[in-house]
Amino acid sequence: MVLGKHIKVIGLGILLSLSAFVPQTMAQDNCKLHKREVKEVTKLFGETTEIISAFTEKGSNSALEYLHPGDCLYRITEQEEIKGFLLSTSAKGRYDYFDYSVIFSKEKIILKVIVTVYRSTHGAAICQKNWLGQFAGYKGGAMELGSDIDAVSGGTISAKSIVKDIQRCHLLITSLETE
Repeated sequence: MVLGKHIKVIGLGILLSLSAFVPQTMAQDNCKLHKREVKEVTKLFGETTEIISAFTEKGSNSALEYLHPGDCLYRITEQEEIKGFLLSTSAKGRYDYFDYSVIFSKEKIILKVIVTVYRSTHGAAICQKNWLGQFAGYKGGAMELGSDIDAVSGGTISAKSIVKDIQRCHLLITSLETE
């Protein structure tokens, strides 16, 4: 009986120790560029651009307000001059989260949206280039599914989610202070 208590205490100690290290490890691994992101940035900005992890330290407090856990922000540069931004994030579909990226110009206008990982069995129609192309040129403001953005059959929940989240992404990018 005494041995059982000690095993429980040791087990709890190990569990607490692991929980202290796991989030740090996950956060470091979480911000790896996807092949599709690199390919699209290269198409838009050219072979000589670099994608550099950006930290929101120069952002105002309002930038931090729009930052979600798991967001990965990058500066797209060429010879140390900012050419644009890449925000890799996720949104909730009906049952699962899906990963997507938004590529912005240096003027903070959306150039392209790509879905990098779609995990659900329903709603994959939002991954189509033509549907995602509707976001190109977005400069902020209200955006509604069904009026500003075409609805998509079988992907209503994912479509609503990405439309709402892209507005948040734009607010995050526009609240950043850039040199």
